[in-house]
Amino acid sequence: MTRTKKLFMLIVLFFSLLACSQLPAVTFDVLTPDPAVSATPWVAGTQTAEAFASQPAPAYTQEALEKPTDFSPVLYGGKFYQTTFFLLLGGVSRDAWLAPDVSVARFAGEVTYSLHTLAQESKYFFWGKAPEFSPVCKTYSIGTDATFDEVGTVAVVDGWNVTKRDATELSADGQIYEQVVNDWLSAEGVNAPQIGSLQIFRVDIEGDGTDEIFISATRLDDSQHTTKAGDYSVILMRKVNGNETVTKLVVGDVYASQDLETTFPRTYAIANFIDLNQDGVLEAVVGFERWEGFGAAVYQIEGQNVTEALRAEC
Repeated sequence: MTRTKKLFMLIVLFFSLLACSQLPAVTFDVLTPDPAVSATPWVAGTQTAEAFASQPAPAYTQEALEKPTDFSPVLYGGKFYQTTFFLLLGGVSRDAWLAPDVSVARFAGEVTYSLHTLAQESKYFFWGKAPEFSPVCKTYSIGTDATFDEVGTVAVVDGWNVTKRDATELSADGQIYEQVVNDWLSAEGVNAPQIGSLQIFRVDIEGDGTDEIFISATRLDDSQHTTKAGDYSVILMRKVNGNETVTKLVVGDVYASQDLETTFPRTYAIANFIDLNQDGVLEAVVGFERWEGFGAAVYQIEGQNVTEALRAEC
C-alpha cells in the first residue's frame, strides 16, 4: 500500500470516528412504557423558525440539554398513507399556548416523546426527528422511524406531565342524543335535519364529579368533495349549567346552500381528552379529515366557554 493511500485511509477513519463521537446513531423501536426503565436523554437545539419556502433550509445545532420543565411541543398524528409522522400543533407551557413557529424556535432537534391514545396514557415512547416545514401545508411535521398502527394520537415530550380521565363511549342507538343533535341543528336554521353518524363520549372534564357529554355528529356524502343544505359535521358538548344542561358547539360546519357545491368538507371526530397545560382541566382534542388532508385542534374548556388553543392541518 502506498504512502498516499495510507494517509487517505487515516483521514477517512479520523472523520468517521469524529462523526460517531458527536452524533450517536439511534436505532429505535416502539416500546411499551416501563416505569423501571430510565428515559432516553433529551437532545435538542435552537432555530429561527422559517416562514417562507424560498428561504434557505434551516440548519439545526444539536447539543445535550436537560429536559425542559416549563414547555413541551404538542404533536398529533400516527400512521397516515402508510407512513408514521406527526403534525406540530404548537406548544404548551403552564400558562400559555404557543404557535408552531414559536415552538420550533424553542426546540429544533431530535426528541423522545410519549404518545397518548384516547384510551391509554403513555402507551408508547418514540424517537421523533427534527421538525420540517412544509411549504405546501404551511406547517411543520415530525417524522419517526417508529411504526405503529394507531392514528389520531397525541404526543408530548417524554417527562411532560399530563392528566387523563376515563372516557366512556356510549351507545348511539338511543333517541336522546339524536334529539339533542336535531334540536341544535334546528336552532342553527336547518330545516328537517336528518341524523347521520353519531359517536358519543362521557368524561369528567373538570374532575369535579360531574360528567360532560361530547357528541360527534356527521352527515356528509361519501365523495368528500361536495355538500348541500342539511349537510354537517360537528362536535357538540352537553354540560350542566346550574339546574339545566346546555349544548355548546366545540367545532363544526353546517352547510346551507340549496345547490350542490364543491367544498371538500372536513369530517370532525373526538381524538382525545387530556390535560396538556397542567391546570387540572382536560382539553378536548378533535381530529379532522378532508379530501387528501388531515389535521387536529386542541380546545380548552372553561365553564361554558370553548376556546381553540392549538391547530394545524395538512
